[in-house]
Amino acid sequence: MPNIELKNIHKSFGNNKVLKDISFKVEDGEYIILLGPSGCGKTTLLKTMAGLYKPDSGTVLQDGADVTDKQSQERNIGFFFQHYHLFPHMTVRQNVSYGLTIKGAKQEETEATVQEKLHLVGLQQWADKMPHELSGGMQQRVALARALAIGSKLLLLDEPLNALDAKIGTLLRKELKQMAKKYRLTVIHVTPNQEEAMELADRIILLKDGKIAQMGTDQEMYQHPTTSFSAYFIGASNFIKAEKIDQHTVRYRHKTFNVRQPVNEDIVILAIRCEKILFENHEHNTLEGVIETANFLGKTTRYEVNHKGRYLQVETSKHPELKPGCEVQLYLPPEDLIVFSPQQMLDDEITVI
Repeated sequence: MPNIELKNIHKSFGNNKVLKDISFKVEDGEYIILLGPSGCGKTTLLKTMAGLYKPDSGTVLQDGADVTDKQSQERNIGFFFQHYHLFPHMTVRQNVSYGLTIKGAKQEETEATVQEKLHLVGLQQWADKMPHELSGGMQQRVALARALAIGSKLLLLDEPLNALDAKIGTLLRKELKQMAKKYRLTVIHVTPNQEEAMELADRIILLKDGKIAQMGTDQEMYQHPTTSFSAYFIGASNFIKAEKIDQHTVRYRHKTFNVRQPVNEDIVILAIRCEKILFENHEHNTLEGVIETANFLGKTTRYEVNHKGRYLQVETSKHPELKPGCEVQLYLPPEDLIVFSPQQMLDDEITVI
């Protein structure tokens, strides 16, 4: 059964350390998202799994066998490149059959497989077209069919939806997940898009600066971020620098806040999701402010609230009457405040009020 495991992977290009002690295992049939900002090492990690890069140290296991020194063509992996890499001089049919031809498959087997995979991605009537005659979304489907055609149950996808418009991308997310489950594929999918990650993943592996910041299900990552970077990158959060009063009480700008998590340092960073802040007035955990902007997002409205020159983001569907200029009270519930060490502050990446 297809699975893949990485143990203590390091990879550098010159003096640039791109991957730093990466370890995780992907089980048979899992849909894994490698998530993170540009330059965090996602694609390098994927190409290391594919055999396109050899790690400086560490081990890559596929189905329990050490494949660290094997070339990509020896690993039986379907690999989808970010920019498709379709052969411009070949028809759709020839592009999809390319991997099978290289492997020496019989013509009858190749023709049947190509027909099946083109039907799967809805392009059988385009089999004799050239890539330049197809839209970007159709070219992507051809590349996906080509990756699937070699018969691997392990599929590596490098930003497969990146070049598509929003509506087509949303449609293909659904198709990708359905296809993976139907054919029991093990999928490792690279993206910088948190919404894409939340919709597709059985588990998310969040990378930052070549290291794993956190791993978990979408709900675990969103509801229980273990690092300030997780709270920052997945979803939208406000960050507040506060002083300790006791184990469950802090002070921010002469205001007292109760928190559920223990406070173990004199200075801490509090994080709270935008949708967890309420327009209410309580004895504690309340800040006053003035609404600066109100951006209608369809199901919700996102407000920017000015608290004495510091800005908080609040998202809700419950107060359509609130407009810029309104004076408001903001309640930050204790159970929704997450306590982080100031050592986890991300310098310019996070705005801390």
